[in-house]
Amino acid sequence: MKKLKKLFAIGVAVIASASWNVAANSFEAGKDYEIVGPQIQTEPVVEEFFNYACGACYGAEQFATNLKKNNPGLKFRAVPVELRPAWKIYVKAYFIGEKLGVLEKSHGKIFHRLHVEKKFFKGEDDMKEFFLSLGVESDAYDKVAKSYWLKTQMRLAKQYSFKNKVASTPVFLVNKRYKLNSAGLGSYQRMEEAVKELSGLNKSQAPAQ
Repeated sequence: MKKLKKLFAIGVAVIASASWNVAANSFEAGKDYEIVGPQIQTEPVVEEFFNYACGACYGAEQFATNLKKNNPGLKFRAVPVELRPAWKIYVKAYFIGEKLGVLEKSHGKIFHRLHVEKKFFKGEDDMKEFFLSLGVESDAYDKVAKSYWLKTQMRLAKQYSFKNKVASTPVFLVNKRYKLNSAGLGSYQRMEEAVKELSGLNKSQAPAQ
C-alpha cells in the first residue's frame, strides 16, 4: 500500500510538472511574437516604440505605466519613432525632455495636450514655449534643440526601429529579440504575461525557439 501511495504521489508530481511546463511556454513564435534579434544574455528589458501623435500609443500609455510599476525587476525604455513626417517634431520633443531632465513631466503632458486638449505643436516655436512652461530656461532649450546630440539620438532611434522592422506603433520589443504581436495576444493582460515570460522575469525558462 505504501508503495502504491508513493508511486501515485510521483505520478501526480510528474503530471503537475508537465502542466507547469506547458503553462510556462504558452506563447508561440510566429503567432504571439516575432523573433527579430539574436539570442543574447541580457537583463530583463522591454522597449516600446511609440510616438506622441499616435492615438494607439496614448491608449497603451496606462499599460506601459502599469508594466513598469508592477515589475520592478524589468528595465523599461521608450523609443520614439518617426513613421511619417508630421511625427518628427514629437521625436524631438521626447529627446529634448530627456536631455533637459524634465521627461517625467513632459511625457504625460505631451500625450494629454495632443489627445485630450487636441493641441498639436504648430512648429518649433510652439514646442519651445511648451518646454518653457515646464520651467526650462530658454538658453538651455536652444542649446539642446540645436545640438549634434539631438540629431544623433534621432538618427539612432530611426535606425533601431528600422532594424527591428517597426512599421506601426506601439510596438513592444522584449530583450531586444522578441517583438510582440499585440493583435494576436489580444489583451494587455496577455501582453504583460508574454513580457514576463519572454524576458525571463518568470521562473520559467525562455520559450522554445
